[in-house]
Amino acid sequence: MAIAAEIGMGAILAAADELGEMIRRSEECRAYWRAREKMEHNAAAQRLFDELKKKTNGLWTLRDRLGASHDKYLRMKQEVDALWERLYEIPVALQYKAAQDELNALVQEVIEVVLAQLGDTLPVERGPRTCGSGGCSGGCGGSCHASAGA
Repeated sequence: MAIAAEIGMGAILAAADELGEMIRRSEECRAYWRAREKMEHNAAAQRLFDELKKKTNGLWTLRDRLGASHDKYLRMKQEVDALWERLYEIPVALQYKAAQDELNALVQEVIEVVLAQLGDTLPVERGPRTCGSGGCSGGCGGSCHASAGA
């Protein structure tokens, strides 16, 4: 593949800025912010979400300290799963989760397209799949929780 003209870093960064702005103006982004605003105005959902964040952080600590097969970790994981179930009983929480997943999918697809374009000409390493990249093992308690079957 021959490159017709050399493009400087400034032009590439300007194109990245434009791409970022396109994502910010996308329907997926607008839907995310609408859903987030509804979520923020639902006191019950916010309480559950705050509790879920605290429990999830504790879950990570237990997993790192004791391992994923320890009884304390497994009990706390059940508590976290129960909180997710309660949160998903609230319609605005489901809408928020769906909007968050859609926006994340858009960003991940853009990243995959860029990586695919570079893969033929550069030794691009995709790196580890982490929470938020579609490769979550379910341990984050975040947006990839439901898709991981945890």
